[in-house]
Parts: sequence; C-alpha cells; structure tokens
Amino acid sequence: MKIYYHFAMLAIVAWSMNSCATHDPFADRMELGQIVPTVDWEQGSTDIKAGSYATFKAKYYTSPDNEIDHSEVWVKTKRSESAAATSKLTTSLSYTKTVTTADTVRVNECIATYPHSKAEWDGHEYVLTDSFPTSRTLIPVNWPSKPEVWDQEQFDSYYPAGFADEFCAYLVNALTRDSAYYNDLRNVYINYDFTQEQFEALNAKYNVSYPTVTETGDKSDAWFTTDEVDHYYYITVVDSVTVYREVATEAEAPAGVNTYPVYKSSPWLFSRYSDDTGGRITTVRRNCMPYWKELIEMIPFTSWIYDTANSAYSVTFTRSYSLLPEFRVVDKKNKHGVTTNNMEISLN
Repeated sequence: MKIYYHFAMLAIVAWSMNSCATHDPFADRMELGQIVPTVDWEQGSTDIKAGSYATFKAKYYTSPDNEIDHSEVWVKTKRSESAAATSKLTTSLSYTKTVTTADTVRVNECIATYPHSKAEWDGHEYVLTDSFPTSRTLIPVNWPSKPEVWDQEQFDSYYPAGFADEFCAYLVNALTRDSAYYNDLRNVYINYDFTQEQFEALNAKYNVSYPTVTETGDKSDAWFTTDEVDHYYYITVVDSVTVYREVATEAEAPAGVNTYPVYKSSPWLFSRYSDDTGGRITTVRRNCMPYWKELIEMIPFTSWIYDTANSAYSVTFTRSYSLLPEFRVVDKKNKHGVTTNNMEISLN
C-alpha cells in the first residue's frame, strides 16, 4: 500500500467544529507542519437546474496514524442581476440605462455531509462518488422582454429604487440643456399626448401664449419654420462668448457689423443663418428652454419606454444564481483538507 503525506503550511485550513456550520469559524490552535487530509475532486456539470443534484467524484487520503471521520460539501451562493430600459420616445438620442449587480446572498455554508464509510479504497486513495442538493428557490428570473402589460409592482420589486427617476432625468436634461437634440425635443412635443390643461398651466406660469393644441397635426403646425425673413441679427463677443443681437431691420444694427436674417418661426425658436455651414439652423431660444423642460418633465417613465411600433414596454430584467462549492475531508483530530480545484456552478 502506498501512503501519501500532506503537510499544511497555513493555519487557515482547519476549523474548530466537527459538524457543518454556516459561519465557518477558523481554529486558532493549529500548528505549522501538522498533517491534514489530502483532497481532490472532479465535479459533474457546471450548468444544472435549480433544485436538482450536482454530482461529483472525490478522492482523498491521509497519513497512517490519522483516521478520517467524514467529508462535507460547502457552498457559497452568488446572485447576479441586470435591469435595463430603453427610451422609445426619442430617435437620434438613443438611450438605454442598465444596472448590473453581483453579490453573495449566502455565505459559505455546509449543505451536505458524507460518512467516511461511503468512500471506497482503490488501492491508493479513498474514492467517493456522490452528489449534493441545490435549492429550488434559486431558479433564474427573466421578466418577459418587452412586456405588453405594465406591472408596476413587479417593476418595483426588480429594479433598484430611483431607477425610473434617474432614467427620466437623463432624458429631460439631454433634450433641454441645449439644442443638440432639437429634432428629438420637437418630436416628443408632437407625439406625446400632453393635455390642454398642462399647456395652459405653463403658459400662465411663464406668461406666454404658446399654442395649447393637443392634436398631433396641430402641434406639428404650431412648431414651424419658414423661409420668410422676419428680422435680422448681428454678432458680438462678450468675454469670449458669442452673443446674437436681434434687430427689426438691418438699419438698426451698428455701423460696420454684418447682419444676417432671422426666419419667421414659432416664437420659441431662433431660425437663422449658420455661422459654420452657411445653411439654415434652428434652435430653441435659451430663455424659452425652461418652459420645454418643465413640460417634458411631466412625461412618466412608462411613456418614455413604451414602444408604439410593437405595443410593448422596452424593459428587460434578469436574475441568476451561481454556486461556489468546495469539498472538505475531516479527520478524527478535526483537521480539515479542502479542495482548491473548484468550479463555479450556474443554476438554470
């Protein structure tokens, strides 16, 4: 008979308890050079159904003057989640917010114990072919991709607090911090079903008389530009900042400055000659942007993500679990041998 010896050089491989424990305490009485069981194992599939058994084949041995008491399987459980939503009210502004998390939901715990009598001696070492259970409660979760019916309670249970507010705030700020997404802002105004009362309340607050029409075609007509010159502007630079000065006629501009046309358009728009391209450019007037920001802040999260083309909400949520197992052999002196060639198991 061939006898193998294994000497542990670190004290972290011994525990002070004979039986399985959840918190896995370390013994503080281990001495350098002590003999512990030598352990190895081969795991079966690393992708199994939650609630089924994970198979393995373990091999172990120790010195002649030590006796094996039993073996154990310990498992740490990890959870991974991914929550995402995509804006469907915008086009050129393509925005998807994704939040991913990965954490340990169950600390290292003993889930199975095997008497030494179950192992067979093959002439060199003990061999144990067995399995350990997995929990049915760890089944993956997949909220139907793009659900047709909105479930607020389910959303709240899956998505982190503040997700919807942060999503809306990003879109509102992107559309209204400047006119980079001018066409998207215009399309949101035209396509979203704002109420007349909302328009009237903002008109009163900002002391303006913007159209309160609610039909899509009427709103499109209300947000307009033309080729008709309405008045003029000239440019000055103040503290390195370009300032557009508008005048009713070219004669009102200071002598020696170049004047450019301002085209007739909706009162909140500045439709002018482009200094960069020489063509037309239209922007929302800076002093009018607070009105539009407050208006689109009224759009709820579910309306931002609703995909009218497919009659569904553009959200996805997944949750999955994985196990990090290890095999341990405990001798009569309560010395533990622990595997290091462990493979993570994904539950499906």
